[in-house]
Amino acid sequence: MVSKLFYLMVFGAIGGLLAWFVNEPFVQDDIRRDVDWGHVAFFGSVSGGFIGAMIGLATGLSLGTGKHILRGVALGALVGFPGGWIGLTVGQILFNVFGNALPVAGWILGRIIGWSAFGALIGLSEGIVARSPKRMRNGLLGGAIGGALGGALFDFLALTVGSIFGFALRAEGEAGAPSRAVALTLVGAGIGLFIGLLELMTRSAWVRVIYGRNEGKDYPIDRDGAYIGRDELADVPLRGDPQVAPRHAEIRRDGGGYALIPHAPLLLNGQPVAAPVELHDGDMLQVGQFQVQFQLREGQAQRVPRDVARSSLPPPPPTPPGVCPYCGQRQDPVTGACACTPVATTTPSFTPPAPNYAAASTGVAVVAQATTLVGLDGALAGQRFTVPPIGLTIGRETDNALVVPDLSVSRHHARVALENGALIVYDLNSTNGVFVNEQRVQKQVLKAGDIVRFGIVRFRVE
Repeated sequence: MVSKLFYLMVFGAIGGLLAWFVNEPFVQDDIRRDVDWGHVAFFGSVSGGFIGAMIGLATGLSLGTGKHILRGVALGALVGFPGGWIGLTVGQILFNVFGNALPVAGWILGRIIGWSAFGALIGLSEGIVARSPKRMRNGLLGGAIGGALGGALFDFLALTVGSIFGFALRAEGEAGAPSRAVALTLVGAGIGLFIGLLELMTRSAWVRVIYGRNEGKDYPIDRDGAYIGRDELADVPLRGDPQVAPRHAEIRRDGGGYALIPHAPLLLNGQPVAAPVELHDGDMLQVGQFQVQFQLREGQAQRVPRDVARSSLPPPPPTPPGVCPYCGQRQDPVTGACACTPVATTTPSFTPPAPNYAAASTGVAVVAQATTLVGLDGALAGQRFTVPPIGLTIGRETDNALVVPDLSVSRHHARVALENGALIVYDLNSTNGVFVNEQRVQKQVLKAGDIVRFGIVRFRVE
């Protein structure tokens, strides 16, 4: 969100500067002349078009796709041209009314109010680009504040910066040029800045990419029916993964809350979702290889503990007869085995070792063939990790032997060790715990077929 705020401010300023560059050859400084309404229309349209297009460009860049950028520029210019024309016309009328009533103070007040109207209508374009009534309101208010700021500084700049440049240039009619350049630049920057600030202050829900392309990026959910998917015009674009459908899921307002409507397979907090379900603060969504988190502003809703299974989540879809529920491949009709079934390692020539009485005296059961963890969720789904004789550590940091890129997993979450032929998992004081077959444990012997969960990421023991 901070990057978008920066984009809005910088590109708004660039739009104002470009507008000054195009407008300046046609401007006259004599404030006492009769108003040329054709020139007012030209000045307002050019200024509104350039600032609106640049703010639309900033909005598109924040979403990160080419179509968003093109649509932002086109709609920003399309709304900015008439908005700037109407806004500056209203502003000129107010400037004349106040200026005739109070020759000096009236001009200043009229310019502030007039440029505020000018900025408000340009700011409206950002909300139209986003197709969001909430952003339209933010654009109107943010644009009005930015326009008023530029109008308030115009006369001060004309008397300081403009006078200095006018004296240096020794040319009549040049005194207002620097002040117009700075004022239009400030109007553009102010419109962009205050639109972004109001959006940041008033947003109530957003989606943050936890793992995948654009990791750490926030996408506000400020309209009903916001789409998540591979489509370049999606509200939450997840690009680069063919497993993500163009419109994979939708987030809708549901009374005072939000509901997730899946259009393709996905996981919510590690559970498959096939029907609409209510969203809560902190919910984790697995969409293809992407992990995204739904977040609410503090006070909007109570954060739901991730370890609590919610009754609203639908059960996993039924598996057809003869198909493995884990890997989806056909099982052997006689033995029931499939591709993911652990294969016994005994052979006729194998000689069993002598009994290990030391192990028996410790009371730890010897568990055979449980030496592999198979990922079931997230980026590690389907991957196999053999536990070496020295064991392995599991966590989010890259210094772990098994790195799990998920924020529900602590930096150093757990350790799996081979002790006396048994596979044992230890919780390393993790935040979200270690679960074996959905029972939280601190230390547990693992056997083939167990499901061990670190945070919301599950592995099957083989």
